[in-house]
Amino acid sequence: MGYTGFSVSLMSLVNALVQLESGDEIVDGLLNGLEDLVGKKNCWSCSLVTLEEMNFHQSDQENGRAGGENNIGRLNKGSNLTNYYFNFQDGNFIHLGVSTALSDKKKCLIQLSVDTISTVLAMKQKVESPNDIDYASEKSNETVQQLQKEIKRRKRYETRLEESEKRNVMILDNSMDAILLTSPSGEIFSANNSACHLFGMTEAEIISRGRSGLVDPGDPRLAEMLERRDKKGNVKGELFFLRKDGSRFEGDLSSSVFLNEHGEPRSSMIIRDVTHQKKIESQLLLLGHSVEQSPLSIVITDLQGEIKYVNKAFTKITGFEKEEALGQTMSIVDSGLQCPHFLDESWQSVLDGNEWTGELKNKRKTGELYWEYIKISPVRQASGEITHVVSIREDITEKKKMIDDLIIAKEKAEESDRLKTAFLANVSHEIRTPMNGILGFMELLKMPGLGDEEKDSYIDMVNSSGDRLLKTINDLIEISKIESGQVCAEYSQVDIREIMNYALRFFTPQAQDKKLGLRISEMPEPPKNMVFTDRTKVEAALSNLIFNAIKFTNCGEVIFGSYMDAENMVFYVKDTGVGIAPDQMDAVFDRFVQADLNMTKPYQGTGLGLSIIRGYITHLKGKIWVESEVGKGSVFYFSIPCRSPQSGMK
Repeated sequence: MGYTGFSVSLMSLVNALVQLESGDEIVDGLLNGLEDLVGKKNCWSCSLVTLEEMNFHQSDQENGRAGGENNIGRLNKGSNLTNYYFNFQDGNFIHLGVSTALSDKKKCLIQLSVDTISTVLAMKQKVESPNDIDYASEKSNETVQQLQKEIKRRKRYETRLEESEKRNVMILDNSMDAILLTSPSGEIFSANNSACHLFGMTEAEIISRGRSGLVDPGDPRLAEMLERRDKKGNVKGELFFLRKDGSRFEGDLSSSVFLNEHGEPRSSMIIRDVTHQKKIESQLLLLGHSVEQSPLSIVITDLQGEIKYVNKAFTKITGFEKEEALGQTMSIVDSGLQCPHFLDESWQSVLDGNEWTGELKNKRKTGELYWEYIKISPVRQASGEITHVVSIREDITEKKKMIDDLIIAKEKAEESDRLKTAFLANVSHEIRTPMNGILGFMELLKMPGLGDEEKDSYIDMVNSSGDRLLKTINDLIEISKIESGQVCAEYSQVDIREIMNYALRFFTPQAQDKKLGLRISEMPEPPKNMVFTDRTKVEAALSNLIFNAIKFTNCGEVIFGSYMDAENMVFYVKDTGVGIAPDQMDAVFDRFVQADLNMTKPYQGTGLGLSIIRGYITHLKGKIWVESEVGKGSVFYFSIPCRSPQSGMK
């Protein structure tokens, strides 16, 4: 077979390859292989020529070769292909149309071409140089093997590239985020399924609208984001977008600029609808503000009791700053007044999934004790697992105090009601008894035949009953004045020794009637005996205490006296009477109260005496108190300031 025959056979092979859509790299490898097989001496110095170069060469060939012309005319087709022409020395041009797709048919033909070229080469070597058959055969086999390896390598590369492209397409189409491929100027080249669903459009509609048709034109943030992307190459932010139906939504946007395989600038737009997220964030923000600004103390701990969160109310109530509390346990406010076993049981109950509610007396940072009403609940995740514990705490110190005060007030009101009942009964007795005495003895005085001694006795009883009735009325009037604030002090220079000596003379007959001793134990010496005060009220206070002492003492004696204590004159009256129970020592100064509240003993009186005395002493800026033991007697004290005439008149 001559060289022309070889060329024709080779042309037939390549003419078959013309029908393929081959990749540039496969074509380059094939052309290099053909050059090695045919030999560069049989080719032009430039193996690849353009259509213009081919036409120029053809014009130099007189009439050309029919086969070449026919091949050129027949093979110059496919305007969408990149056209290359391989030239042999005999003027035959072989046309190859190049595209980016690599079909299975082409792969088979490429393998066939390798086998055919090997056969042609073997035939060519026998004709041209029988002596070089071994060398040429060895060389051609090596070249063919290299070409086969290169084709297989590129086949694997193309396969991997195709698989990678399929994976990328699959990832894009199945992405939860909307992904757009755009140009930096705003053209859109492609959109994934999520983008179509998000905007309610087809991919073609999205591409036709471009970026300006998707972004809300009223959002001023777009220009700022584009400027930042141009400077940094990427940007992230939020924009308002428009759906096909005109509805507006806020999206989280990430965009980057890059170069494609042809070196052309492209940009990506990854969009996520954050409308629902914004709503949740708004709700969480509202919840956070509500918790933070709650007047109730809110504490969140882990299951080991370590504090993970406290709000402002916790700091205000306990005095511990947030930084001081975080990482600690609630033992920082433990007063130690609760039983540890009780606290452990309560905590375990919460860890078991139960709520606990109760009151605890805790301790502030300053050491001050306070009461808290606490509700502790477990925090469950969606799986039901308990991960944290939240406690809501209310400072009820003032509420507890108010409740205690109300209880005390209630008890006092009930006691006052009881005392009023006793008082009314007592006053009724104090009024009826002397009135009955007066009326009864007046009737007796009307009886004829009474002797002078009987008349005098009846008259004394009338006078005694009148005095008793008058004292009761005076006491009622006086306590009314004290309660209404109508008591006035009349200050003057008073001789304390004189008041005490008068009281001794006045009450001695009453003491002797009960066979009691009555004496003065001590008095201030001149000039300390002179005090600027209200004589009437001091006399009334001392007389009332002595009267009560004699009244409630059946045997023994009554001792009274006075002494100076700093700037106060102190008076006291001591008896060996019935005494006062400890729980009644404060109550005896209340209205309508006697030491014997049960009224089981025949003691006369309204029970207003000590209330009147306390009113007098309080008005004089003094104090009154008692020391007593049941069955052994009592000591009543009262003190008044030793005023100067100038201070007393103010």
